[in-house]
Amino acid sequence: MLDFASLLVAIGFSTAFLAAILLAAWKTTRRDGFLFSCAAGALLIAVSVGFSTIDSISPSLWAQSLGLGLLLAGEAYLYGSAAQFRLGTSPSRRIAVATVASVVPLLLSLLAGYNGLAYSVSYIASAILLYLVAYEFWRARTEAPMTAIGIAVLYFLVGLSFLPRALLVLTWDGLIVAGPPRNWAQDLSLMLIIGAIPALGAMTMALSQIRTTQAHRREALTDPLTGLLNRRALFETLENGLPPSGVAVLFDIDEFKAINDTHGHAMGDRVITLFAETLLQDLPADASAARIGGEEFALILRDTTMDQALRRAEDVRARFIARVRGATRLDCTVSAGLAPGGRDHANIDRVLAEADRALYEAKRGGRNRVVAARQQANSGAPPSGAAPASSGADDTTEPIPSPLA
Repeated sequence: MLDFASLLVAIGFSTAFLAAILLAAWKTTRRDGFLFSCAAGALLIAVSVGFSTIDSISPSLWAQSLGLGLLLAGEAYLYGSAAQFRLGTSPSRRIAVATVASVVPLLLSLLAGYNGLAYSVSYIASAILLYLVAYEFWRARTEAPMTAIGIAVLYFLVGLSFLPRALLVLTWDGLIVAGPPRNWAQDLSLMLIIGAIPALGAMTMALSQIRTTQAHRREALTDPLTGLLNRRALFETLENGLPPSGVAVLFDIDEFKAINDTHGHAMGDRVITLFAETLLQDLPADASAARIGGEEFALILRDTTMDQALRRAEDVRARFIARVRGATRLDCTVSAGLAPGGRDHANIDRVLAEADRALYEAKRGGRNRVVAARQQANSGAPPSGAAPASSGADDTTEPIPSPLA
């Protein structure tokens, strides 16, 4: 049989170093709070292993109580950190509930004088807590599938190793023991833990790095004021072109410079935010909304007709006027230009250029209106509300006002 105390010392040093690494990683970025909770859990486990080592050398009730109690508290912190990673909320309540629910049965067993039962209860509680950790990471697997699943599997296996330990205590050692149980299940579990700690540490750090990378990418592709896609992100989503059933709509807030000059940039930002909220209202799941300039926005509708796109653009125009008036008491309007995708997957630059020409017509026609570009439909007939294309044109002619304007 392997030296029990040596295995405990190895686990203690491994978890202590892991706690230091996780704490340093959290302090560097301060982005992932779950790293701090995980570091706290690892530190509690490292301290608990120290008391368990003392208990293995010189068995005593106080060393057993502190060793097992801190172990359960540390695992409760690991459970809280896993839930924090998945949900992004404070883990305090989960940690408190898990700690109380696991430590109370342990203390009751010790107070009753059954220290063997206390070992068994703590091992069962450890298995449950580690299963909960595994379950939380399993539920979070969509964010980083391979890494999250790997962490979940390791926590599940470590938790599983506690069950034969609990069973052997009751069947071999009994309700009262002279010291920590020593059997093959104990040695096997401890060796599994020694191997799992560095792997869990590495994958936890990788998970944090993946999340940070994804956050940076979202920031690079998202307009910080409105939360909409930015121009780069819009073009990435349409790198294969706009489908024939798609329509591009360009919006431009009318006389926006006057708003900034008269009411200040804070009011201007407020108006832009209100328009973004209006644009997102009842947005189809396959649509894309982006802020592509200061007061210019794009709406990509992938499966629609020109008539439907005209109605949606008109609804956005009318709702925006009402929303701004209700929120700021300003009379603010918006103009829009539309262009369909064409026969094949059209280059988004070309479609947006056509929509921009229609938007220019809306501005030239008096603003606060929706204008659709004249385009040939897939069958060669013009879309509803558009005049026939000229015979000498390839795809477009002069844009016309929408009948909804």
